Amino acid sequence: MPVSKPKVPHVIRTVRIPATMDKALRKIAKGKSTSVNALVEASLTKLIEFDQFADELEFASVRKVMLVKGLDYLSDDQVVEFGIWTAKESGSELLKFYHGDDDLDSVIHIMESVFSKYGRMFTFHHEIEGRTHTIMMTHRLSRKWSILFDANLKTVFARIGIDLRSEVGSTYVRAQFEKA
Repeated sequence: MPVSKPKVPHVIRTVRIPATMDKALRKIAKGKSTSVNALVEASLTKLIEFDQFADELEFASVRKVMLVKGLDYLSDDQVVEFGIWTAKESGSELLKFYHGDDDLDSVIHIMESVFSKYGRMFTFHHEIEGRTHTIMMTHRLSRKWSILFDANLKTVFARIGIDLRSEVGSTYVRAQFEKA
């Protein structure tokens, strides 16, 4: 049986856009097999959830191939050190900025929205079975990125008092922890 989304009240809003923009939106929507309305709603959601904060948090758009190559110059130990540093410097700042809380729900939300959905660094899945939480991060970067993501996860979760057990593969990190 399909899971239905809860109904959210909608508002009809009329906007004026140049004809060239309308043409481009229709072309993009057709290429993605979606409606212009769905495309615009997704874009506005990204503006509200991410873009409005990106400048203030000094995010930069960089091609992944450049990031992969840069990390390749580091040894595995340096990647771990860098992962710990980025989680401490950036992780706590993001948590405070987006939620104001250092808790599990905030960490999961940041991983899902900022880094997975909008940052497109990895796909992120969080499952709960009883007391066991499983996090799966998959990516198409390199083994060193798995090492970095593992160091990030362990550092951020240690900050909120959770000890992770993890497995690092060439294109994934799988972590588990127990929580009531």
